[in-house]
Amino acid sequence: MRFIIRPSRLFWLVPVLGFVWLTAQATQPPVADDNGVRVIAGPLDGLTFVGMLGPSGKPKDIADRFVFENGTFVSKECELNCSYPARPYFTRIDGERVEFISETRCPYKDATITWRGTVENGRISGSSTWIARRWYWTVESTFEFEGELVPVTSALE
Repeated sequence: MRFIIRPSRLFWLVPVLGFVWLTAQATQPPVADDNGVRVIAGPLDGLTFVGMLGPSGKPKDIADRFVFENGTFVSKECELNCSYPARPYFTRIDGERVEFISETRCPYKDATITWRGTVENGRISGSSTWIARRWYWTVESTFEFEGELVPVTSALE
């Protein structure tokens, strides 16, 4: 038994599939990150926070900038000192509160940082879990971070 699609049935299928594809493209413009991963612009894009981070339960003594841009999140301190690149972030919105998660991987060793945080009322706070795997052991450390939104300045000022 052969399955035959009659031209009369294709008549409605092509416009419907085209409409679905165009709608998806118009509502979620794709952006490619440096690793060629296709990401979608996120609700936190354009926001930069200045704050501190440090080991969990200890004083936060490391200055950092947390940047959301083109659907990605990056800790500038981790990028500068350890080459952790900006990676896609995912959000859950609850009223004025935006929760996010992002995972970044070190480009030259088997280590990851998973960022979990909350943005609310111009502040960011959360924790990050750094995991470095070695053939003989795995190191896991948790850090806490917090910061305040950097105001967007006008190009005319």
